[in-house]
Amino acid sequence: MLAALENLPQTPDGWNRFSWDHRNSHDRIRAAIKTKYGADLSDYQVDPIDSNAIGDFLQNNSQLHGDMNGVLGLQSSDLQDVNFGDKPQFEAWVRLHYLEHQQAELKLEI
Repeated sequence: MLAALENLPQTPDGWNRFSWDHRNSHDRIRAAIKTKYGADLSDYQVDPIDSNAIGDFLQNNSQLHGDMNGVLGLQSSDLQDVNFGDKPQFEAWVRLHYLEHQQAELKLEI
């Protein structure tokens, strides 16, 4: 599941898979944070990803990352400012995004 977040979604099916795996990772991270730290983090809608409201997805995702990284003491990246139509930007975003999930899951041992 986590490894799927390294993939660059390029088709509607690819985006659907990314969206599902992404939601799953955030659910596991939030549950582990609640168990380990007692913090009940807010949930924000990130699945499904509405291609007509990508700004909402980016904002909600950024909030999820800020919340989890704040509890875990991890560095956050700017995951809200990206042009998915610019392939190098998109690739960099996917990589940074994956690394934040990886760091959180490793720290939480999930």
